[in-house]
Amino acid sequence: MCIMGFLLLLLALVSPFPSSTPSWAAVSYEESLKQLAEGVTEKTVKAKKQRLALMDFTDSKGEGTPLGQFLTEELGTQIMVAGELTVVDRTLLSSTLKKMQIKHLDPSHAKTVRRAAKAIRADLFVTGTYVDTPESLQLTVRLINPINVQPIGATRASVPKAGPMTTFFKKEEPPPEKVPLNQPKEPPPPVGLGTHRNEYYELVVTSLERQGDRVKVDFSVQNHSTRDLKLICHLQDTFLTDEQGAVWPQRVEENREGLCTRGLELFPHRKQRAVFTFTPPAGASASQLTLHVHEQSPRRDASFTIDGLTLGSLPAPKESTP
Repeated sequence: MCIMGFLLLLLALVSPFPSSTPSWAAVSYEESLKQLAEGVTEKTVKAKKQRLALMDFTDSKGEGTPLGQFLTEELGTQIMVAGELTVVDRTLLSSTLKKMQIKHLDPSHAKTVRRAAKAIRADLFVTGTYVDTPESLQLTVRLINPINVQPIGATRASVPKAGPMTTFFKKEEPPPEKVPLNQPKEPPPPVGLGTHRNEYYELVVTSLERQGDRVKVDFSVQNHSTRDLKLICHLQDTFLTDEQGAVWPQRVEENREGLCTRGLELFPHRKQRAVFTFTPPAGASASQLTLHVHEQSPRRDASFTIDGLTLGSLPAPKESTP
């Protein structure tokens, strides 16, 4: 038992004591700003001054940044919360400096700086710079006497990149890689004498031939929409015209099963054949014709023409279902 107790005592003596966390690591964002504000307040009170004009913080290159404006607002808030000093309104300060064309506090323009301080009733100007490090911002604040534009005191603090300040250090995610899409192939040009295409269907004239005293127009209609279609036209307003402007009409008795009487019902992406039969005027011998179509459905009272149609015939394409 004595030996066991001695060994336990020896082990306790040689064991390292737990290391304490460095004090700077435990300081929070709010506490760091509070300490900085206390340093400013202490030196201002010591100089027997009361009213401060806070200039925007600048980066290590002396440039103004959105982060610098944010730090100035945060420091001003902490100073006002303490309640010992007053802070010049930022809008008033900004407009006064702009009016007097003051961008930096320069001793060579001390007279103008004094006028600005008098206009805003500021006892001291407060300037600040920050240096960006991996874990924190190193802030340096100087109190500037407006009489000679010389510093009368300074204080420093290390502020961790935490709290609301993290929004200024978010890493931008790279844009998603563009995946090349297979470009849809252009549909081959329709085989036929003429074509009309709209948002619902495509009509292709495949042949135009004269049979005695009649002219038959053979055509196909393909539904390229995603819904069922009922295609129907006005009989009297669907006709051919020739080069002289003569009208070649349809007759009811020759088109009882046609597009302008019964119509066509088409499922999505389906194609059907149909025929128009027209009657040429007496003595007509035209070779170039124009087809005029007046819809009732699916587009109410829509009209279109297909011109340049030549009497003759072309082999109709084989029906296919995409």
